[in-house]
Amino acid sequence: MLFLDVHVTSSEVDGWIAQNSKSKHAAAINRLKGLQLLLPYSAASKSGQVPAFLLHPVFRDQLRWAVSTGGRMGAGEVPAVVLQKAPSRDELSSYAQQQWETLMLYLVGSVDRAPSPSPLIKAPRLDVDKILAGAHLMTGTKKSRSIEEQGFQFLLSDTYSQLWRLLRAYIAGGEERSGAPLGTILNFLLQLGFREVGSPFALSELDDTQRHIAADMAQLGLLMPFAVKDGSVWLAPTRLALALAGSSSGQTQHDVTDGFIVVETNYRVYAYTSSLLHTAILRLFTRCECILPNLFVGVLTRESVSGALSCSLSADQIVLYLRQHAHPHVAARSPVVPEVVADQVRLWQADTQRVRHDRALLYDDFPSEQVFRLSAQKARSLGVWLWEDPKAGMGRLAVQECGHEAMREYIKSIK
Repeated sequence: MLFLDVHVTSSEVDGWIAQNSKSKHAAAINRLKGLQLLLPYSAASKSGQVPAFLLHPVFRDQLRWAVSTGGRMGAGEVPAVVLQKAPSRDELSSYAQQQWETLMLYLVGSVDRAPSPSPLIKAPRLDVDKILAGAHLMTGTKKSRSIEEQGFQFLLSDTYSQLWRLLRAYIAGGEERSGAPLGTILNFLLQLGFREVGSPFALSELDDTQRHIAADMAQLGLLMPFAVKDGSVWLAPTRLALALAGSSSGQTQHDVTDGFIVVETNYRVYAYTSSLLHTAILRLFTRCECILPNLFVGVLTRESVSGALSCSLSADQIVLYLRQHAHPHVAARSPVVPEVVADQVRLWQADTQRVRHDRALLYDDFPSEQVFRLSAQKARSLGVWLWEDPKAGMGRLAVQECGHEAMREYIKSIK
């Protein structure tokens, strides 16, 4: 479909896969449609209209350019001395986690500085504030920053969703920031996503634009630079780069952080972690009781949950976060989060939604009691009646704003 400017019928697309891969194929099609990269189309045939697909024209043109002229990075053989010096998977995981957590702590406001760029790559520093603002997560300047409501929801999302939200903002401002064609950025990110974790490639193989993008990805934790004895600089993809190739959210999340939370029926939350980020997130919806070097103890209370709900978090997001980060010893338990706890969190949310605000209009000074009585009956029949007081003068009547035009015409007709 990349090199076709015409539609492809869904039956033809279904013929590209084996019978035992139908579910994966359907999931891939739905994901592409959700991203609006694959557009539904109705094609004419001898038997009538049949469903078909088209690639989004902008995506098709840019990806076609990237595949045809973008080149391939890191295609050469890697010397043995470089493989010996390359960081281990544990080192890559630690680096990715450190860079990503620093970014999240910067968003929360727990640290004053964004992740530091690598001194091994000479390139302009990534404007993290602009990326966070472009993703609608943060507002203000460096001196007076504040996290937006969407930022709190972002913190409870899995790493895969977080990464792609930031990358969408990065890609959107890529052409303005570096002057490089959009296809160059997409080409680099796609090739990076399909590389094996820890498979190094030389910085010297990249042109100036690719070097700039590589420096940005290293600052975000997707690439880990390292130097060898001859002074050359190499780059190794971390597990975060898996998300660029469409890795599942769960896989990417658990590659970076293992489960660490235990929730008990008495609403206590035990988090076996030394991460400042995990502690900061748990403080959003729990009352902290104790912090040890490798243990956070908190309690889910009405006040703590209500505070989180006021920041646009939902009960389901809180329960999902506790479930997704469950400690291995309780991950096999069903349910992972005790039902009494999950139900109570949802009830606390329901308590905050007991009052509903609707725009309304108040009618008074009716010319007679009969007009007031008939108007009240008409409001009930239209389903817009809210309140009435027959004892106030000639009566008072409140109706929903949506029924104002019908009520006005009716009152005029019976005067």
